[in-house]
Amino acid sequence: MAPRRPRPPKPSFCPVCDATLGAEVAAGAEPSCPVCRVPLVPMRAAGLWRRFAASMVDAVILLFTAGPLAWLLASMSDEPPLLGGKTALEALLRLFELEPGALVRKAAPLAVMAVLYLALFWHLSGRTPGQSLLKIRVVDRNARRPGVVRTLIRAVVTVVGLVPGGLGWLWALVDMERRSWHDWLAGTHAVRDP
Repeated sequence: MAPRRPRPPKPSFCPVCDATLGAEVAAGAEPSCPVCRVPLVPMRAAGLWRRFAASMVDAVILLFTAGPLAWLLASMSDEPPLLGGKTALEALLRLFELEPGALVRKAAPLAVMAVLYLALFWHLSGRTPGQSLLKIRVVDRNARRPGVVRTLIRAVVTVVGLVPGGLGWLWALVDMERRSWHDWLAGTHAVRDP
């Protein structure tokens, strides 16, 4: 069996000016972008499966904490129930019959609670409980914990990115830096904890 050839390193880009960075940049004593001279901090992007698993842990936490409260708030409104039907297929098809405004009004309490959950954890510690469990940290371009504005933008776009079939999240599959829409719009990175 022939030994495996090492894979060539993936190209990297400057987070400020998007200049292509070669391996020689990392070899320097103080790495900086050759074009804009911004100091660079080495980061290793978190993989999609690791991020997905962390999101599932957070979804379970939200389901059992914010879920009952959101259900109570939604049941107090005069709108018809979202999932009225005898079978799962019938309930799913019922969602397509509802007007978009009613759907938004019913889902709004849970969406607001999810945004608050994400924004608070990202601002206070740089990671949610799921991300902490799976050794992921959210950082800005300078490898620091994001500020209030960045965390709010990231949290809102994270929740909204689920609406078009999860396309906002799935963008990380085709992105060279493994960044989703919420990362791009907020100027953040989801990185592996050292």
